[in-house]
Amino acid sequence: MKKSKSVLMIILSLLPAICAAVAVFFIMPDTVAAHFGINGTPDRYGSKYEAFILPAITIVSTVLYFLIRKFIQRSSSDDNSRTEKNLDILDTVITVILILFNVVNIFILIIMTNPEIMKSKESLIFVIVSSVIGVLFIILGNILPKTKRNNLIGVRMKFCMDTEEHWHIANRACGIAMVISGLVSIISGLIVRNGSYIIYFLISLILSLTVATAYSYAIIKKNKSNRE
Repeated sequence: MKKSKSVLMIILSLLPAICAAVAVFFIMPDTVAAHFGINGTPDRYGSKYEAFILPAITIVSTVLYFLIRKFIQRSSSDDNSRTEKNLDILDTVITVILILFNVVNIFILIIMTNPEIMKSKESLIFVIVSSVIGVLFIILGNILPKTKRNNLIGVRMKFCMDTEEHWHIANRACGIAMVISGLVSIISGLIVRNGSYIIYFLISLILSLTVATAYSYAIIKKNKSNRE
């Protein structure tokens, strides 16, 4: 991993904890809104120190990623250049996820400090969360077709693992499905503005991935038949 990218990931993993520390020790009251119902109103209050939960998860996840990445480099039986390319793509994905974690963390700190913002019928939290999920899936969907055949990331079903061409067909189809699901998440969040957006997102994800898998399987099976 490039030093600049590893430094960026470390900074992004620590920023939520720094922001939480500033909010907890200088801004928040001792008791804050700790959970919100589907209608956006607080249904549980708790200690302000709960603000450190997401930052702690972010730091632990980043440390685990660095350890797993090093293990993959040492144990991979694939071509080194192929492994490094896939790991570089995975680095980009993790960096994007860390950025989104930072966005979510800031918004959580805001609503914990000022829960009144959630009482609006057009609550922004669902728009923010659905948009974060949507952006993540759109980015992942665009990255997926760029991966090379491997045993680490991507669509790794048996029917598409025999050649690079078949790998690309399956991953491109599923990548498009993820982009569609991401768009559905963003649009449904903007329209319904409540927790039910997740139902529309999950339905679109299941349907689009099912269609993408069936389509890629049919194309790959046809290619194999033509070559026999």
